[in-house]
Amino acid sequence: MAGAATRRALLTAGCVLVAGQVGAQSDPRTRFTTLRLGVNLERWFSVAADQRPRRLGRSWWEGLRALGFDHARLFIPGDAGDGDTVPRLFLDAVQDANAAGLTVLLGLEDFYKASDPWDAERLRRVAARAALFGRETSPGQVALAPLNEPAFENAAAWTQVRNRLLAMVRQEAPQHVLIWGGHEWCSWRSLIQQPAPPDPLTIAEVHDYQGGEAHWVAQRFGDCLAWGRRTGIPVMVTELGGALAHAENEAAWAADLRRALPELRRMGVPATLWAVTHGGHWRLQQGDGPALRPALAAAIRGG
Repeated sequence: MAGAATRRALLTAGCVLVAGQVGAQSDPRTRFTTLRLGVNLERWFSVAADQRPRRLGRSWWEGLRALGFDHARLFIPGDAGDGDTVPRLFLDAVQDANAAGLTVLLGLEDFYKASDPWDAERLRRVAARAALFGRETSPGQVALAPLNEPAFENAAAWTQVRNRLLAMVRQEAPQHVLIWGGHEWCSWRSLIQQPAPPDPLTIAEVHDYQGGEAHWVAQRFGDCLAWGRRTGIPVMVTELGGALAHAENEAAWAADLRRALPELRRMGVPATLWAVTHGGHWRLQQGDGPALRPALAAAIRGG
């Protein structure tokens, strides 16, 4: 009991310290919210190919950095299993990316659906991953999210679960910035229905596959920024594609990016593109290397 009381006291002191940091000029979230352009690596890409483990290595990440990306987003797949074998593959990837100069946004699990709630064992698994990455990564280089995307029927139902998950990860990673999104797959519409969480050291994320003209981009992300000013929560666009119908239409997708990226840069909102992937849709890169498909590279440079 004495050990538990001491642990609770330390955690309480840590939360007070975090709150003081966030209130001060040196807000640790600024390290992430002043990023410019990043890229997602879809699920298994960074750690396995053809169902075999692999390590991309620092030089691969340096190639990504040379293309103008300053951060990468990864998340551990839902079928990663128990134990720390797969999380440690992701730890290798995170450490290589950091060594190459890239900041990393890391999701500790994939989906949380209201129709398929996490059981106690899955919660323990995510807490163990939080402890691993909280211990082995730098809070200045890595931000942690409990999961990739939630799917709940309304904001109120998700808010309760969100707060419990953030508290669970915070207990294991007391100094890391935590990331979370709205109940509808991290959509912008569901974000602006959310109250701020009790944890002051968080960033809100948006996943966006809307496309559309520049004024529509400005409107929906402007709504997110207005929400952020009201709540005191910074906002990042951690998945940005084009319109859903353009997933396999490179020219149309590139046009979406040429419209969206200038607006996000004008507003000072970091954007993380979807995705470097083994798949045939939303595929940014050529082959297995970091080099981008030409039309998309031109749109990103022009945007």
